[in-house]
Amino acid sequence: MAIVGLGLMGGSLALALRSRTPSIRILGIDVDPVVGTRALGDGLVDRFELPGDGMDREVELVVLAGPPRAALGFIAEEGATLSADTLLTDLTGLNAPILRTSEHVGLSDRTVSAHPLCGSQESGLAAARGDLYRDAPIWLSATSAPPEIRRRIQKFWEGTGGDCEWIEAQEHDRRMAWVSHLPQLVANALAGALDSAGFRPEDLGPGGRDMTRLAASSPPLWSELLDHSAPITGTGLTSVSRALSVVADLLARRDLDRIEEFMELTRRWSLGQDSLAERAEEKEGS
Repeated sequence: MAIVGLGLMGGSLALALRSRTPSIRILGIDVDPVVGTRALGDGLVDRFELPGDGMDREVELVVLAGPPRAALGFIAEEGATLSADTLLTDLTGLNAPILRTSEHVGLSDRTVSAHPLCGSQESGLAAARGDLYRDAPIWLSATSAPPEIRRRIQKFWEGTGGDCEWIEAQEHDRRMAWVSHLPQLVANALAGALDSAGFRPEDLGPGGRDMTRLAASSPPLWSELLDHSAPITGTGLTSVSRALSVVADLLARRDLDRIEEFMELTRRWSLGQDSLAERAEEKEGS
């Protein structure tokens, strides 16, 4: 197999495969030859190449482990050169764009887009961990891939230690805009507010550190993700902004009873005991 991109995710994937499937031969591909030399020296890959050197015809599976723009560029530029038997998957977190681009170059019948829900605010090969994928939910999407291809790629991802579930690509990307991209920007906004008020990370308690942890994530990577999810993530930010505005108004008026009510509702949601959305649906149904 080939792993294109040897950063945190690609390096962790290689480590997981080394421990779980030691017989597999891994071709590493990265734009940085220094990273490739380290991956070879650490035994993560059996061979290293730079992008554009041409894919080995014996590669059975290509995993695109780089950021979205690089993954989409690889498919557009090198997808047509892959062997007719080579399968394609990725872990960019953008299922619909990957599948659309694969369809454009005639690879949709061999492509399954994957999104492992794991990672770290750290980046680079040095941050790679062999247990990163262990028990991680992994969303899988496909359009034209037949059942046998889907089964093979699902088996591969299960071999990393993850738990796979299938989802329609557009629904996956809509969901990620809310549950992943929105929390990232809220964490950035909170970090910015604390910075403007003169506070440093070392001033924070456990709650503050938990809520701002994502602010340490890679801005270039997130800008690529947000380029695709901007409309939906923007809707989420508007919703958060309205909620904060209401709470700020209640606080200004010292209406602590209403604030406590709001906190109790969200506490129940966080414990999985109640949901305003589900209640609204039940009300409409009745």
